[in-house]
Amino acid sequence: MIVLQPVKRTDSLLLKYMAVHYSAPKGFVGRNICYAITYAGKNYGYIVGGSATLHLIGRDKLLNGIPLNNIVNNIFYHAVPIDKKYPLRNFTTKVLALWREQIRKDWQNKYGDEVKGFETLVELPRTGECYRRDGWINVGQTKGYTCKRVAGKGTDSWTGKRIWDTKNLRPKHVFIFPLRKELSYAETTVDEETGC
Repeated sequence: MIVLQPVKRTDSLLLKYMAVHYSAPKGFVGRNICYAITYAGKNYGYIVGGSATLHLIGRDKLLNGIPLNNIVNNIFYHAVPIDKKYPLRNFTTKVLALWREQIRKDWQNKYGDEVKGFETLVELPRTGECYRRDGWINVGQTKGYTCKRVAGKGTDSWTGKRIWDTKNLRPKHVFIFPLRKELSYAETTVDEETGC
């Protein structure tokens, strides 16, 4: 049985996996809940839910009018096979489905906000196949700007200044998983082949 065990964002093995992940995150800002993925007592990686992205292309197609506090971003997902295989067929997709159910409860308990939808970004050339198999919908692609926060006074209410890199682009697919009762009229306009 797959088990998602809550861990701190400073978990030593999580930090090691973050260092080798293609996105190489240095940490997580804002709200977040981290889980170790285990099966039969063995660690197969980590999955993290966090704050929704402030500006995200395509999200409002399916999550129209839902406040950002009610959207969870799958900000990190790194599953690693043991001896070159996973313990179950479609393991990564099954982890996603279990995570969606688990984090809905945990998010409500920790932050007091009901989860009404999910989002994630998948950097090209990756296709996000495990998300597609779990029913997520590709609603577009970002331009690929990246941002880092540095010390200093920002132009908004956030701490630190934001430095945007608009030259070294890293485009990402935008995937959305709306909960059925939250779908807007846009559900009927999504192209079955492209998901857009």
